[in-house]
Amino acid sequence: MSLEKYYIPGSKTAALISIISISVITYLHLSTPAGFHIIHIIHYYMLYLAVIYTAMKFGFLGGLISAFIITVFYAPGVYLNLLDLQHYQVRSFVEILMMYTLGLFAGLYSQRIYLQNSKLKQTYEQLEKSIEEKIKMEKEIAKSEKLRVMGQLSAGIAHEIRNPLASLKSASRMLKDGRNSPQILDIMTSEIDRLNAFVERFLQYANFGKIENEKIKVSSFFDELAELLRLLCKSTDDIDLKIRSYLAEECFMEGDVNNLKQVFLNIFSNSVEELKGQIGEKKLFFEVDCEDEYVVFKIKDTGSGIPDDIKERIYEPFFTTKETGTGLGLTITAKIIKDHDGILQIENDNGAHFTIKFKRVSDEYTSD
Repeated sequence: MSLEKYYIPGSKTAALISIISISVITYLHLSTPAGFHIIHIIHYYMLYLAVIYTAMKFGFLGGLISAFIITVFYAPGVYLNLLDLQHYQVRSFVEILMMYTLGLFAGLYSQRIYLQNSKLKQTYEQLEKSIEEKIKMEKEIAKSEKLRVMGQLSAGIAHEIRNPLASLKSASRMLKDGRNSPQILDIMTSEIDRLNAFVERFLQYANFGKIENEKIKVSSFFDELAELLRLLCKSTDDIDLKIRSYLAEECFMEGDVNNLKQVFLNIFSNSVEELKGQIGEKKLFFEVDCEDEYVVFKIKDTGSGIPDDIKERIYEPFFTTKETGTGLGLTITAKIIKDHDGILQIENDNGAHFTIKFKRVSDEYTSD
């Protein structure tokens, strides 16, 4: 039988207050002449308060033990003659019963509150732990999804690197043959700068640092996304890629650039994979426009679209129709968009049609 069900581990201060209050009131009671009935009644009710306090601080056992100690000093004769009470001791016996009853019920009540609070505290700690584990798992999943998409970018990356490397190789051969033309050095410098710029842009996407919201220039962001989409499409030669900007003026939005890139790359990746297995027309559209309140991105492919019977399930974790899919891409995509107070709409219009909206911010806006 667990002691916790009957005892509350109160503080040393609470124990000291209980001991002092019971001792002082009992001393006053015993030192007051018997003729002062009103004062004795006051002492009696003060002892009630002492029992209630002890029961609230130390639970069921605290209430009963304090009631026992008080009544032993309050009416010792009742205990000595418990089996042979005299008529004048009946009143004291009733008062003792009332003291025990008060200690019992006050102790049970405080014990119940204590156990409920303990259970709530335990539940809170478990919930806090599960939330921390969930956040950790989401971060790991996001990393794995990002690595998966980066793997799909490898064909485009190889293509981007191969051309400047070929130029550098040719230039190095010319230098080896003794042709020290300044134009050759200029070509080498230009190609090295080109490689460096490409690597820096790619590493910006690969960065797994902390989330940092910032003011985003939509035109520049759209250009970066378009470049990543072109890299993805280089893994297959027959995709007709249409990239269109309808920005009549410069506009801005707020968000974490790397996370938002993950959103679009997840959708781009799905569209490219869908078109790879498509027979016939293979078109992929990527557009941007600014409305009064929103920045609107649209991604549309001419694939088979999303069947109506699974449309409501595509955001479920681990749900996938692909043999090698993780089922996490759109789940992460939807969560990131939601975290940015964005809107994601999916329609079937001769293929999958994604519309993503983010709140537009003013030119003067600066993130905190």
